[in-house]
Amino acid sequence: MNYKAGLMAIVIMVFLGIFPQQSVAKIFTGKSFLIWEQKNQSFYIHTSIGMAALVVGQTSKKQAKCIDEWYFKDEESGIDFILSNMRKYPEYHPRGIILAVMEKKCGKFVYTE
Repeated sequence: MNYKAGLMAIVIMVFLGIFPQQSVAKIFTGKSFLIWEQKNQSFYIHTSIGMAALVVGQTSKKQAKCIDEWYFKDEESGIDFILSNMRKYPEYHPRGIILAVMEKKCGKFVYTE
């Protein structure tokens, strides 16, 4: 799936309410993410990384290539690494863990105008 198709898929799924809903008063954490079904976890991780890779690709082709080589060439291993980190830090938001792992694997994200 290319980046634009992945982005469109996540937008549609959010609007259709396919992801488990969280109460506004309840903070979404890795702990609550880890009880999701595996296919939902994988999709959330995949689309989060796809979106970040799309954004970073606009400023750093080198970093986008790193993300592609690390995650998209072996998604199962990437997902396993992210989930193992989420188990270590279950109090953090899942996207915070995903971003931290991406930066650990491919360097700090630096945005330019």
